[in-house]
Amino acid sequence: MEGSKRMRAVLDRRSFLRLGAASGALAAVGGMATTQGWLTPAQATAAPEERTAFTYHNEHCLCNCMLQCTVRDGRLVMVQPRPNSDKRFQNVCLKGISEIEHIYGEARIQSPMRRVGERGSGQFEVISWDEAFKIIAEKFQATIDKYGSQALWIQYSTEASQRFSPLLASILGAQAGGLNGYDMGQGNGQGQAFGWSGMFALNTIWEWKQANVVLMTNCNMLETGMMWSRAFLDAQAAGTKIIVLDPRFTATASKADQWVGLRAGTDPAFFLGMVKYLLDNDLCDREHMLAHTSFPFLVNANTGEVLGEMHDTVDKETGEPKQVKAPYVWDSATGAAVLHDTPGAQPALEGTFTVDGVQYITEYDLLKQQMADYTLDWAEGVTGVPADTIAQVAREYAKGPSIICNGVGGIDKFSNNDIAGHCYALIASLTGNYGKRGTGCGIYHYHTVLSGAKLGAWKLPENSKPTPSKKGFYDIVNTDDVHAAMFFGDIPTQKAANWANTQRWLDSLDFVCVADIYHSSVVDYVDLVLPVCSKFECADSVGGVKNANGYILENQKVLDPLFDSKSDFYIEKGIAEAMGLGDLYPENGEEYARAILTTDDPSCEGITLEALNRENGACKLVLDWDDTVGEEVGMTYATPSTKQEPYYENMLAWGQAFPQWERPNEAYPENPLREKYPLQFSQARSRFRVHSAYSGAKWIQQLFEPHIELNPSDAAARGLVDGDEVEVYNDRGSFRTKLRLNNAVQPESAFMAESTYRQYLEGTLMQSVSNDTMNPRGYDMMFGPMIPYNDTLIEIKKAGE
Repeated sequence: MEGSKRMRAVLDRRSFLRLGAASGALAAVGGMATTQGWLTPAQATAAPEERTAFTYHNEHCLCNCMLQCTVRDGRLVMVQPRPNSDKRFQNVCLKGISEIEHIYGEARIQSPMRRVGERGSGQFEVISWDEAFKIIAEKFQATIDKYGSQALWIQYSTEASQRFSPLLASILGAQAGGLNGYDMGQGNGQGQAFGWSGMFALNTIWEWKQANVVLMTNCNMLETGMMWSRAFLDAQAAGTKIIVLDPRFTATASKADQWVGLRAGTDPAFFLGMVKYLLDNDLCDREHMLAHTSFPFLVNANTGEVLGEMHDTVDKETGEPKQVKAPYVWDSATGAAVLHDTPGAQPALEGTFTVDGVQYITEYDLLKQQMADYTLDWAEGVTGVPADTIAQVAREYAKGPSIICNGVGGIDKFSNNDIAGHCYALIASLTGNYGKRGTGCGIYHYHTVLSGAKLGAWKLPENSKPTPSKKGFYDIVNTDDVHAAMFFGDIPTQKAANWANTQRWLDSLDFVCVADIYHSSVVDYVDLVLPVCSKFECADSVGGVKNANGYILENQKVLDPLFDSKSDFYIEKGIAEAMGLGDLYPENGEEYARAILTTDDPSCEGITLEALNRENGACKLVLDWDDTVGEEVGMTYATPSTKQEPYYENMLAWGQAFPQWERPNEAYPENPLREKYPLQFSQARSRFRVHSAYSGAKWIQQLFEPHIELNPSDAAARGLVDGDEVEVYNDRGSFRTKLRLNNAVQPESAFMAESTYRQYLEGTLMQSVSNDTMNPRGYDMMFGPMIPYNDTLIEIKKAGE
């Protein structure tokens, strides 16, 4: 009884992870009350018990490294690449290696805890899992009874273990997050032209060796997707020229053949200048445009509407009937407008034509009209890049075959992000640099697309599905639509900008809970905290199954769950059981894994849980093509015309049917706000962290403690020196951190690796200053509007002044 009373002692923010050795709170792990015991070197014995297990690494970086883990005397002691005859996939990065310390790190949450102070006070008491599940079940049910299931918000982040697909939001009919406003802006702009999602490239990075030029736009691969650096370097060795466009002189820029240091947020202007130059200098591929693109399609010379007739069809994804427009072209052979796919037609690429008394021109002619003002001199004035350099990049790209590799940062975090992506699609279609070997565009450095094997799933009742989220998290925080929320991972401080606004929303909720591995920034602002185990810890023999790199991978158990933690799967299952819905869940991880492996996809033939165990957690897919490079994209697309369609008629209302220049929302040179806040603030990924994850790893902290970087000239102008503690601020808020000087950062800007825990910023949050103004055009796009984190102006001063 006395020990139980001590477990109930109130814990403040500084001490609640340690819990106190005398409390007995961590009896489940041999009485180890702090992480320090796990970091103490194992005692040498005559015959230590040693075994090997196999798994795969982070979901969030999508590199999917296959890992071999050595466990000695019950403790993880080595992480190394899983042996593989295909050396392209025998990788591990410093984050993977640091897991040896990270999973035992001081930031680990060790027990379920309930808030006893005010939100934000960081005061908690330890409770049991049964108590935690009971509280959540009662709060969730009360919310559903009073407001409906749509008032419950359950959102998942890959920062938590999340190896099995989550089921709880579907079972309860809760909202599950919707569009996230994050890293998809360029995809918004480029995908429509080719009839795909616009995110990950449809061909593989292993084609880079077949390209003449790879143009990397705001893409710091050698840090943020370093597992694919082998492909980068192999392509260079084969003669491919790598050109990096980035405001910052990144690690990738330092290894590229050419760095183009344009002004932040001006990528669209650079590419519009390229388009104008291509048109003026006859560097477009006319044969390709006539055969494979919409450039010959006829558009109304006054309204921009495409001339066509509506046809009934069926949406391939939903199965619902819909109508699509079949465009017309001008047939030079007959001197008449005909449907674009009329056999034997000879489409005109240029010209003005009259149809039923209305004047029409080709898309290609309309493009030439609209690009008239985007001269090289204009582009130089906007981007700061010399006109000769823009022309040189345009010539080399047009020569082909060429690839555009865009990233998930940089321009994606500006309000004009979609225009950049649209420009990529436009120049690829103009020059024939999409569809054939050695061409393409999209994100290449977070996956390899060797196969999209269709795995099975755990079947729920037919009516079990989340309530559609009409608003992304960035908008939900401005409403009173939600009354209870649960986050798997540190979503509120990573998926929304302007922290003061997000905190007001959290404070308005009747109940909020977080399940996380580490003491992330949002923990102090919730009512209940649940400890999630790491990807290396499983209660069962298997903790997940996935398809990556041409393999089916198994997350084998490496360790039992440390401390009093559980996997996402068992946390969800426990909540469901407390709500009387546990029978809808698999019995355990093995049953869930078998359901995933139950598929009629022929590439998965013979792959069972037993086969995965025999093959050390990785079975190669059975593919009917050369899987060292992957399938060719080809020239038939899931667009209404099956051709490349860089003209977006649905964007006419926004003036963006063809891309048009639009300055950033806040961080543009002539903004009067620059008199008060003269620095443009950028944040992006780093090789040392995945968003905020790994912030609590001492090995990482020794190499890369949180800091903001300034050009030495800007620091000197403010009387600041390297190592100063500084305050970063604007009208939205402020945060404190250390200053580092770096010539790789352009003057009049500042850079910081995105996200870290508030305890490393003196209790402040870097998103306190970030811009949350959403571009309304984004709501008409596939991925919704993007949060303009980098479209932000700030000032910096010495802390305390």
